[in-house]
Parts: sequence; C-alpha cells; structure tokens
Amino acid sequence: MMILSSMKKTEAIKHQCEFCEQEFVRESSFLKHICKYKHRWIEKDKQGNRIGFQAWLQFYSKTSMSSSKNRTYIEFVKSPYYTAFVKFGTHCAEINAINISMFVEWLLKHQIKIDTWCKDTVYDKYLIEHLRTEDPYDAITRSIEYTIVKAEEEGIQSKDYLRYGNKNKISYAITTGKISPWMLFQSNSGVGFLDTLNPEHISMIISYINPELWTIKFKRDPEIAKQIKELLNAGGY
Repeated sequence: MMILSSMKKTEAIKHQCEFCEQEFVRESSFLKHICKYKHRWIEKDKQGNRIGFQAWLQFYSKTSMSSSKNRTYIEFVKSPYYTAFVKFGTHCAEINAINISMFVEWLLKHQIKIDTWCKDTVYDKYLIEHLRTEDPYDAITRSIEYTIVKAEEEGIQSKDYLRYGNKNKISYAITTGKISPWMLFQSNSGVGFLDTLNPEHISMIISYINPELWTIKFKRDPEIAKQIKELLNAGGY
C-alpha cells in the first residue's frame, strides 16, 4: 500500500508552463514543450523584440489603458499587440531609426494607427520634423560620427567627407538623417557640397534640408548657429 501511495504522489506531480499554463506529468514532455508564448520569450533578446517591448511600454504609459503597475515581458508576449510591436521594432532596427523613443512619442502624439507604423512615408514625415527640432549638438555629434566612419571606408579624412565623398551616398545619408542640415548649412564643406549637386540629387534631399525653413530657424537661433559654425570650422569641416 505504501508503494502504491508513493507512485500516486509521483504521478500527481505536474509541471506547468508559465506562459500557456498547460500541465505536464513528465518532466521530459515539459522540457520539450514550446508554445507560442514560450517561443516569443525565447526570442526576447533579439534587437527588434527589445525595441518593440520598449515601444509597447511607451504605448501603455501614454494611453488610457495605462496603469500604475510595472508591466513585464511576460505580459508583452501575451499581448494582442505583440506581433505589431515586434514588427515595428524590427523595422526600426533595419532602418537604424534615429531616436526611436522620440519616434514613438511622435506616433502616439499624432495618433498614427499602429498597423502603419512601419511605413516609410510615416518615418520620413517624423524624421523631417525631428531634424528641425532636435538638439543641434545631438545632430552635429551624429553627423560627425557618421563622417568619421564613412570617410575611413573611402580612405579620406572625415573633415573632407563632404568635399570628396561619394555624392550618392552622402545624399542618401541626408535622407536618413545621418548627416544633419546643421552640418550642411553651417560648414564650408557642407555649403560647397550643396553647390555641386545636380537636379537629381537636389530633388532627392530637398524635403530634408528645406532651405527656406532652415534659414528661418538659423535666424531665430543666431547664437546656436554661430557656435555650431565655429565648432565645425575648428574641425576643418
């Protein structure tokens, strides 16, 4: 009787999946179990998943559905919005989006539907606005760091990247925000670069560098514009 009782107790021991709550008598079956939610948990360290999780947290902190409690990644994997936010995070990683947190803030502020967050037109609209309002020193830091990397690839000095670098690549970098209008308009090399562009290049970048709007911006912040110009001139740009 003691043996039978012990066997019943052993069989009664169950292993439960913390994600889907399915129960297993055998540990081997439990260890092999991969449900949808557990699979999502396994992929939590992917860059797109990490970005998506942070965006999801922002979403809940800014909406009427928010609560005072700290939300967990397990809640995220069970969320009906999981796929949409991971898709968004992966998109941001692929395009190397600038200031993702600000991008999410912008999306929520403008009440953009989540199923359109990955559209290129949506990011372009955000980027054009962000370039005009971001901290000038953040913009210059990003631009200088980019020219250092790309100049090394082309075998030239970073201060000469806008002078001698590939114009197609530079134009594309402008459309992705890697090279800011702060650098283009406030450096000798930037002004020189703009003067050498053909109509095709100008058409490609005009929305991102809108000269009329940026001229007004520089006039409104003359001291900042002066400081940026001096900084770039000191660096040989």
